[in-house]
Amino acid sequence: MHLNRAFLAGIMVLLLMCTTASAFEFQYEEIWVHQGVFELSNNDKASAEKYTVKLQEIRSGDYGYSANVLLYVDGEFKEAFFADAELNNEFLYDKDLKVRTLSIDETGISLEMYIHEYELVWIPGNTIVLGVGESYDLNGINIGAVEINDDVASIEISKDGRTLGDEYITGNHHRYFDEVLIRLTYIDKIEQTITILPYQPGKPVLALEIQDIEDRYFPNEEPVFNILIKNEGTIPARGITITPSAINAQVDFDSLEVPILDTSDRQSIPVTLKLPETPIGEDLEISVIVEGYDYKGNSYQTSASAVTFVDPYIAISRSYDASQLQEGIDDPEIIFTLVIHNNASIGHEVTVNDPIPPSFMPVDIASTQWNLFIDSEKSKAITYSAIPTAAGTFKMMPAVANWYSQGETYSVDSGKSSTIVTSGTLLEVEKAVSSTDIQTGEEVDVIINIRNIGTRDATVSYTENIPKGFEFVSGQKNWVGYIGVGEEERIVYTMVAKEEAIYELPSTKVTFDDESGTQGTFESNTIRLYTYSAEPIDDDSKDEEVNYQPLTMKGRIFFLLSSFITILGVLSTIPFIAYLYISRKQSDQRKRIR
Repeated sequence: MHLNRAFLAGIMVLLLMCTTASAFEFQYEEIWVHQGVFELSNNDKASAEKYTVKLQEIRSGDYGYSANVLLYVDGEFKEAFFADAELNNEFLYDKDLKVRTLSIDETGISLEMYIHEYELVWIPGNTIVLGVGESYDLNGINIGAVEINDDVASIEISKDGRTLGDEYITGNHHRYFDEVLIRLTYIDKIEQTITILPYQPGKPVLALEIQDIEDRYFPNEEPVFNILIKNEGTIPARGITITPSAINAQVDFDSLEVPILDTSDRQSIPVTLKLPETPIGEDLEISVIVEGYDYKGNSYQTSASAVTFVDPYIAISRSYDASQLQEGIDDPEIIFTLVIHNNASIGHEVTVNDPIPPSFMPVDIASTQWNLFIDSEKSKAITYSAIPTAAGTFKMMPAVANWYSQGETYSVDSGKSSTIVTSGTLLEVEKAVSSTDIQTGEEVDVIINIRNIGTRDATVSYTENIPKGFEFVSGQKNWVGYIGVGEEERIVYTMVAKEEAIYELPSTKVTFDDESGTQGTFESNTIRLYTYSAEPIDDDSKDEEVNYQPLTMKGRIFFLLSSFITILGVLSTIPFIAYLYISRKQSDQRKRIR
């Protein structure tokens, strides 16, 4: 009993599998697959899979040009055929090869070749549900449900004014205009709706990527990048041509052909670049164009591009070792290394300059500029050291190489700037005055601010020189003191102007001796002072000369008291005058009454 049930189940599975397979057979068709278009001159050949055709001869006649063409299969001669662009423009061989003549003249023949295949053509779309009287537009093709009669549905398909119709039962399919195939999957007699699945011819979709391109290269290199082609469509792409090109560079081949690329397949093609030799850096643009066809000969194309940068043929790099700064060594040295490379095909004389900060003292060299000759495709290295004489954060500007070629001077640098932090005493000295415009006899204050912005405490001192035309009055023109890290000292002294002139107040030179025993000097800014004499007041009267004497303290007190008494006397008379005025008015009124 169990065996019988298993046998029946197996039979049902086989029937279902056969039904499913047969349900999708209509998606496949016997088609002529386009293999490409070929231009042939005498004795030229064109191949498609195992078939090869060769142009033997072109003849001229009363009705135009014709040709004799030879056919080979797997390299073996089979037959010759006559071709022209009119009645004899199509040749069939063994129901498997079709050769169609497109044009012919005295120079050659243009033909296309097709191979007979059995391939997937119809690709399903989205399910559509239509009620009687409803329609659906599918890329310009109108699908309408006309009538449902029991198990039969009437469907009409319209395009460009043409209408075709058929009656369907569930599972039926029909093809229209070579553009759409309709399969009826379900009839709902109660709701009066039909469910259909439309199919349309598949299309290849070519996708393209340029891979493995770096941001920059040296000249005369031969880097390799990859072209990745994918078919993301629903049917194979055929006769694919890949054409790479580059602006300001060369690629190692003009074009490459791939016979077929199936769906979901990919192909990676390496391409070698020959980079230019130029004295200046320039962008290099890479472009790739990919063309292919479907089985009908419809063309498809895509493209991609990428940009990289080619350096000048002279290159310079700089590195430095500042490890001694962290080791607490007295007078630590920073070791610099410059490498200059010549990628050109000839040697060049190069001037190299490394602009280190002014407070960095080079060791055993007069300057950080060199002239050297570098042979073709060779490098030279320069190593030197410098001792930082001040603390702080210093910006290291790029090293620069200059050279002369064919009447022009070119320059290249070592790239981005960097910073070096050095330890030690770093004093910031600022000088200011209370006024820059001073009358003779007037006093002016000089203010000196000293800030320790370094990393070590220091004993600091200075001695000021009073300029000629001024005389020291008070304060500290000489000072010695201790200033810790982050601390500030403000010192003030006063001087008086004696002579009218313009003076340059010199910078204050501050010397230090820090906790490590390092000694040094920092300077402030300079200031310009203007001194002038007070001018007398001009008077138009020449007969009388008025001398103004400044009041003493006793005179000032007497002037204030006399002014107060005068104002008090004036104020005290006001009530008496008011009394007299009122009395006079009352007397006049009594006289009128009498």
